[in-house]
Amino acid sequence: MDITSYIQSLSDSERSKLPGDLLINNPFQPTNRNKLTNNKFIFSIMRCPSFTYFCQRANIPEISMGVSVQSNPTAMDIKRPGTRHVFGDLMISFVVDEEMKNWLEIYNWIRDLSTDTYSVGDILPEHQKISTASLLVLSSAYKPLSRVTFFNTFPISLTGIDFDSTLPGIDSVIANAVFNFTRYEIQGITAS
Repeated sequence: MDITSYIQSLSDSERSKLPGDLLINNPFQPTNRNKLTNNKFIFSIMRCPSFTYFCQRANIPEISMGVSVQSNPTAMDIKRPGTRHVFGDLMISFVVDEEMKNWLEIYNWIRDLSTDTYSVGDILPEHQKISTASLLVLSSAYKPLSRVTFFNTFPISLTGIDFDSTLPGIDSVIANAVFNFTRYEIQGITAS
């Protein structure tokens, strides 16, 4: 008898004592055995349209959460989940185009956000400071599987551009940008 059949054969009172994840009708063999590969994605950001074609690397940032500690004077402290979660940074690497248009989009955005760029009356309205970004994850057949949407995204750093005439070959210039955001959501995309 397999584990799923065994769990289903238990009485309701016995099943109520089991951890919740054992009660989900979840086969132990996956229906899709393809592995996620790291080179099948499309990254776009609404405020920087020239970014999409030249994007080389993107990430889904980490998420972490603190632990609440409940004091216990007679024994060990009790650790409980439930504090706020924190997202890591969104890091993007991209090839700089010949006119440096995609690099300048981020550069000008950072300059626009800086408080030392404008006088007090010239400060941007809130909706122009932020943008929505998305990372489309593709299947092994290059069809969309899921969309990660980053809300209230804004750049916090941009690497410089290095020129070097001593290199023997011609290399593309790669730049890195780091973004902060409020939150991200991951939505599956159903095949049509």
